[in-house]
Amino acid sequence: MEGMSASQANSQFSSKQQSMTGSSAAAQPRMTRATEDAQLATGPVVLATPTATNSSAQSQRAAEQLAASQRGDAQALLRAAAASSWSALRAHAIEAAVENPALLLELAPRALLDDNRGVRFVACMAISEAPSKEFVLFLQPLLSDDSDSVKAAATLALARCGANPDPSPISAMIYMNDAEIRANAYLVLGELGNPSAVAMIRDSLGHGLKLMNPIRVRLIDLAAAEALVKLGDEHEIEPIRAALFAPPEQSELTIVACEAIGRLKDEVSRPMLERLLSVQGDAKRSPEIRLAAATALMQLGGSANMAMLVTNEYITNKDPRIRAMVATLLRGTSSEQAVAALSSLIRDSDPTVQVAAAAGLESAE
Repeated sequence: MEGMSASQANSQFSSKQQSMTGSSAAAQPRMTRATEDAQLATGPVVLATPTATNSSAQSQRAAEQLAASQRGDAQALLRAAAASSWSALRAHAIEAAVENPALLLELAPRALLDDNRGVRFVACMAISEAPSKEFVLFLQPLLSDDSDSVKAAATLALARCGANPDPSPISAMIYMNDAEIRANAYLVLGELGNPSAVAMIRDSLGHGLKLMNPIRVRLIDLAAAEALVKLGDEHEIEPIRAALFAPPEQSELTIVACEAIGRLKDEVSRPMLERLLSVQGDAKRSPEIRLAAATALMQLGGSANMAMLVTNEYITNKDPRIRAMVATLLRGTSSEQAVAALSSLIRDSDPTVQVAAAAGLESAE
């Protein structure tokens, strides 16, 4: 092992790459540095009461104006978070900066030199989403990083930035008996997009991991399935769909499956996601699952009204992990109500919620 479990690595350092081995809400430890990092908050905010509008165009303009007025605060907050003494917060800030390539160009070079491998990994993955040739010189040394996960992510980032790194070392990683490395290697192979990796991924399934927790093994298998779908093997979507209805005690599988469905844009799963969100009574799913399902539905083109209904249910939840998931749900939702909610969450008492809200405001068009 490279020093931490797979669930720790992913819940602490990446919400976008949750197909790897765990979910941010199910696996993330409760925050222990909130007091230390609370100075990220910029103080209480008084939200103006939205004025009545006569058209959706007027409402959209109002949302855009509100988002624009908050972006300065959002960027200042992300800069502060990227310099935090808390490694998880630094990673979340870099991930959020993907929405602003200029800000990522400012913050990522330092993150690539971070002492924490999770931060370096997230920085590489962020660069892969917003590539620039200006990152190449910073990325090259990470091909020799102490962490195999970072090596794999650096390979992807360099390829996206126009370099020609050798991907062959990743082929050995998918046979390793380390959950973190193996799942991250599957992730990178799927993103690299070379169909020749399909046979190799299939061959690696079932090798090793005999003494690992069965749930952890299933999470790794889901990462492999997502990679195979990305590489063109659409039949592998079935185990991901099946995981949507894992037993309650295996809720982490359901959350990871929701996230994968959203990334893969699997329209066939829409009714299943709607079921997870709508069921009530004794069968009502946990806030984490309902928020994950709602977020996936938004990635499939769900309505802003649906997002706000779920937001209003959980925006004042006492658990900061739930409030952070609310901010993630609103990411890319540019309605006036959504932007107002994000503007409130950026003043949250918990810094991880603030960073998630800042990412949402950066993505609001």
